Amino acid sequence: MAQPLSLLWLPGLLCDETLFAEVNQTLPKWVRPETAQLGYLESMTHLASKVLQEAPEHFVLGGLSMGGILAFEVYRQAPERVKGLILLDTNAADEKPEVSERRNALVERALNGEFEAITPDVLMPLLIHPSRLGDTRLTDCISTMAINVGIDAFQAHANALASRPDARPLLRDISVPTLVVTGRDDLLCPIGNHLLMAEQIPDVTLHIIADCGHLSTLEQPVNVGQRINAWLSHHFS
Repeated sequence: MAQPLSLLWLPGLLCDETLFAEVNQTLPKWVRPETAQLGYLESMTHLASKVLQEAPEHFVLGGLSMGGILAFEVYRQAPERVKGLILLDTNAADEKPEVSERRNALVERALNGEFEAITPDVLMPLLIHPSRLGDTRLTDCISTMAINVGIDAFQAHANALASRPDARPLLRDISVPTLVVTGRDDLLCPIGNHLLMAEQIPDVTLHIIADCGHLSTLEQPVNVGQRINAWLSHHFS
């Protein structure tokens, strides 16, 4: 029987443990998943330090979007503790100023009383595949996550994303097995981001999920879970 394996998830912006709940249900019993609580820290360096303070001694590290960006910083700080990486719908590059400007405008709107409207009215078409925009179960889940995370975390994590370091120079030095998964129609973190990771990370597996947008673990949890299970079983069972 395989030894229990700790899997530590890092959520995306305005996301919480719900982001990974359905995928977790597909995992084998020898995998013990948990989702890090990020708090309100305003830099990737400090967020990564908090994650490491509260994490198991050794773990597979997974993250989606901002969570994947944070995973690079966690690995940079403590590569000896990370047994593998799962990078979902994310980006290794530092942030372009125009992206920061657009997000800062949303933060300003949130602070001016529009917070609960931002996810359904502005972000939703960027977060999921167009075919799922009428799926109220999915869209309500995403909106509820955002409300639960709250304005303070939105503002703090927006600052962390805007000031993040460029992780592309790190890619060739990643020495653990790495799984990269993206929705083919991800508008926030396009396929090119993931092809770059697949080209440069030495021990990498890439999967592109058809008819799927940015929040792949919510849009196609069974499909994503199957990819994760196969990868975990190959490398860690």
